[in-house]
Amino acid sequence: MVNGSPKTVANYRDWRRDLMDRIGNYCCYCNMVLNDSPQVEHVIAQDIDPARSTDWDNMLLACGPCNRTKSNKACSPMNHYLPQFHNTHLAFSFSVVRHPRSSEHAAFILWRGLPALQANAENTIALCALNEDTTKKLPQATDLRWKYRYETQLTAAIWKKEWTDWGHSNAQAFLRLLIAVVEGKGFWSLWFDAFADVALVRQALVQQFPGTASACFDADFNPISRNPPNPI
Repeated sequence: MVNGSPKTVANYRDWRRDLMDRIGNYCCYCNMVLNDSPQVEHVIAQDIDPARSTDWDNMLLACGPCNRTKSNKACSPMNHYLPQFHNTHLAFSFSVVRHPRSSEHAAFILWRGLPALQANAENTIALCALNEDTTKKLPQATDLRWKYRYETQLTAAIWKKEWTDWGHSNAQAFLRLLIAVVEGKGFWSLWFDAFADVALVRQALVQQFPGTASACFDADFNPISRNPPNPI
């Protein structure tokens, strides 16, 4: 709103600051922190519906690899898991593997949930090539999503041990430090998985990040379906 009237923009990139205020400085597809200039992403591509090229509810933030790969592909909430419609945390988990090109450790995304919904999860992974290093497709760009995801998974495991060693006895100090680290690392679901058995940390992760929909969690901050007709 601007002076009590709905805000409009002439260029879709003018939504960038508003989107950062709404959902934080994170890619809505891979959840990587956007250290450089966040890219404003059209959910429904301009090629598909030019009339929605500046619509606020057609905008998300994305990293370069996700935005480039998705490009002008159609993505329906009936066939994909999209953060504005679903609790995507329920749809995906993570597995450590060897990167097929470099043999370095990498964290790749797996679907989890009902077998009948596997196709939707795989469609979403393919939409933004979440399990690929897209550098080979665009050599002048760098795609390190797999690497940063793995490093964050290791960091989350260290912080979980710190909770066990001392954090549980000084919870408020621990949470302040932890949230600052999560803000800088991104990959929110990795942290939520690491602390899935710690209610205080679950609560902090849900409440301290503006893009986390409260409808995705019950009163004890356990993840629940956001869209009951489609049980994710």
